[in-house]
Amino acid sequence: EEIKTVDISIVVSYCDKSLSWIVEYIGKDFSVKDIAIYSKCGNSDIEGLQQLKELAPIVDVITLPNVGRCDHTFAYWIKEHYKSIDQEMNGNDIVMFLKDNMRYRDTYGIDHVLTQASNSGFGCLIPIGCPCDQCREDGLHATNQQRRDLVLRTKKKTYHREERDDGTGFVSDKYANLGEWKEDMGFIIPESETMPVCYRGLFAAQKKQILNQSEGTWMKMETSLSRGNNIEEGHYAERIWGAILSDVDNETARAVDEVLSHYAASISNGVGCGFKAMKYVKISPEVKSSIAL
Repeated sequence: EEIKTVDISIVVSYCDKSLSWIVEYIGKDFSVKDIAIYSKCGNSDIEGLQQLKELAPIVDVITLPNVGRCDHTFAYWIKEHYKSIDQEMNGNDIVMFLKDNMRYRDTYGIDHVLTQASNSGFGCLIPIGCPCDQCREDGLHATNQQRRDLVLRTKKKTYHREERDDGTGFVSDKYANLGEWKEDMGFIIPESETMPVCYRGLFAAQKKQILNQSEGTWMKMETSLSRGNNIEEGHYAERIWGAILSDVDNETARAVDEVLSHYAASISNGVGCGFKAMKYVKISPEVKSSIAL
């Protein structure tokens, strides 16, 4: 019940899809303080806007250039609000970072996401799936913890998921991989074998976790994600939100590694079984939930 008294801010990256899913997902039992909708595709007629105005007393619509997708939007909000965050006064408030494109059938419930954010600083809306037959046959479960070394070696050569995607200028000539981008931004994350990864650009975090990184680092991130619309750096950002916004130090991160080591399982044939960096465990769904992986 305590989570229902925590003040919530909602940040929405908007292009052209209905936002009505947000009201349906969150419901009316939580204390939504304000909503900021960042319109990036020139659409002024926002479906679901009136419903959002009934959800929160403050709803602002701000126009931004169409760059960097949702990750730029989130970095922009953080940059603009960094100085207003106070560790004691509003540090435990939660920010939900969302986008208009909600096409994923499986999501964690709002109670789960907000509880995770309150307990560990960060909560991911989208569960990691185990998409191959071997997972189902062997009772394996994919976790949000993924191999740090492989995640930081991420390099994408192209990306065209939407018809509107333009691959021109997608690849960054400046960075060889995510690790180089992370170092240039100045992000600090724990030293451990694994790191939390949240895909799809839908997550929540305590405001005080934003202070884990310097204001200059957030400013540099926002600038980096302004290079274009469909850019490689956005995929780097997607993979690092969980690590830079979680309330985890080196000792805690290594403790997570230790827990995983007791349940770790391998995929003999990785074809169709997700990302190479993914960590699989062989435990019951109940145990998986109890250790919040």
